[in-house]
Amino acid sequence: MNILGIENLGAFILTAIIVVITPGVDTIMVLTRSISKGKNSGLYSALGVSLGLLVHTCAATFGLSQILSKSAIAFSIVKYLGAAYLIYLGYQSFTNKAKQVEIKPVESKVAGMKQMFFTALLSDILNPKIALFFLAFLPQFINSKEINNPVPYLLLGLIIFFITLIWCSFLALTGSNVAKHFNRNKNIEIWMNKTSGVVFILLGLKIALTKK
Repeated sequence: MNILGIENLGAFILTAIIVVITPGVDTIMVLTRSISKGKNSGLYSALGVSLGLLVHTCAATFGLSQILSKSAIAFSIVKYLGAAYLIYLGYQSFTNKAKQVEIKPVESKVAGMKQMFFTALLSDILNPKIALFFLAFLPQFINSKEINNPVPYLLLGLIIFFITLIWCSFLALTGSNVAKHFNRNKNIEIWMNKTSGVVFILLGLKIALTKK
């Protein structure tokens, strides 16, 4: 199914949801601030990390779309490098034996809602792992005929933005309850990592084996 140059929209949304809800830096930041400083702090942080993703979307949109429009070889390189990177991320996630991080109230030097917002925004913008992920992830769901069209990139980025905003806002509003559940169930992070790992590996293999 091809919508506005986007291929496999359903698979993209499902994958994006799994990526967003898998516990990570953003999850811990929003939950910690919510239970330490209150729901408003969590909500401002949620908005910050979500808007940071739009910056990465624009970077991928106006950078990759121009590069890929110049050469079919460049498109193939990005396709296979992207597939390889997703498989690598999947392997890392699946085999990750990270220790469970306990989420609890902590003293924060960050004061004021504007600072909460800007530190969360910068945390996302300056994260190179997110930049690499967007560069590898977005082009795989765009039809080769529309690869130099900024619209599908922006639409996919907006979808991730809204999923992240909704999820992180939910975490901010239910911070203490979610944190208690997260701390009580030590295997949540492990199983989420394994789930996202399998999804990344399968997606990477599908991309590598599919001819566009």
